[in-house]
Amino acid sequence: MRLSFNLTILAISFFISIASAIESVTVCSICKYKTVSSALASLPSDNSTWTIRVTPGIYTEQVKIYRSNVILRPTILGHVLIRYNGWRDTQTPTGTNDGSATLSIYGTNVKIYNMIIANIYPQTRNIANLALNVQAKKASFYNVKFYGFQDTVYIGLNTTSYFKNCYIEGSVDYVYGEGTATNRPSSFITAQKRATASSEGGFYFNKCHIIPTLPSGPLVTTYNSTISFTSSSQFSQSTYLGRPWSKYARVIYMYSNFGINVKSAGWSQWSDASPNTSDVLFGEYKNSGPGLWNATARASFATLLTDSEAELYSLTNIFKSTSWIDKLHN
Repeated sequence: MRLSFNLTILAISFFISIASAIESVTVCSICKYKTVSSALASLPSDNSTWTIRVTPGIYTEQVKIYRSNVILRPTILGHVLIRYNGWRDTQTPTGTNDGSATLSIYGTNVKIYNMIIANIYPQTRNIANLALNVQAKKASFYNVKFYGFQDTVYIGLNTTSYFKNCYIEGSVDYVYGEGTATNRPSSFITAQKRATASSEGGFYFNKCHIIPTLPSGPLVTTYNSTISFTSSSQFSQSTYLGRPWSKYARVIYMYSNFGINVKSAGWSQWSDASPNTSDVLFGEYKNSGPGLWNATARASFATLLTDSEAELYSLTNIFKSTSWIDKLHN
């Protein structure tokens, strides 16, 4: 009986693999499609789900996913690095998020697995170099590493995104993920923007680790030593959990570990001229580590959530439907 049962599972898996292969294309140096972009361009314009399987290697290209129901994953275990060197000036209208980002997502229900997405534009003050630009609903990421300096990950208006076991490294307003690393002093992890007090949206961190780091991975050769950390001696009290891009900003950290880099105040106003703190919700709940809540030092506009308040920010309450999230990685 045991042998028969196993054979049945293997048979089912075999037929599923055949079915899946029909709706997949492969990217490699000797394949028909040598870039992710060319593979995306080959997909039919319908609602079927397609998987793009990428052979481990370095792909220097800007990837834009306009099609819905796309899965991007490596063919086998190994590093897939997609890199680009786009930029946007944050002080003038020069450049766009779309033009800057290494990966932009415009299609609904896009899943990315086990990859490295990096923007390798040299670190420059007031220059955003996005690794990820999300402009659609139901974008999800599993075991993905994102590297940039300013605005590493951008989550657009009226979008939904889910990150599991991800790593995001950056310097200023570089948003959020499962693991978040700061690579410069006086930095801000998040810059959240909601239009009104009743608008949907927010950044929600659950079981994350906020750590300091010297510029790492693809950023080792592109950082500016006058801006980035150059020694671990600079780590302590160097990072804010966030600042409000609008006065209705909402950012929640739950069950997360705050490293020595998190400032005692925890949170910052937007600027002296525009504090934007009157209606924010900057919430913390059952976090740990050296940078956890300090009632005597925390910013006056931060909130230590109660049990009932924290329940409002469960996965189900945030997204309502979670059918688009890969439960095997949840």
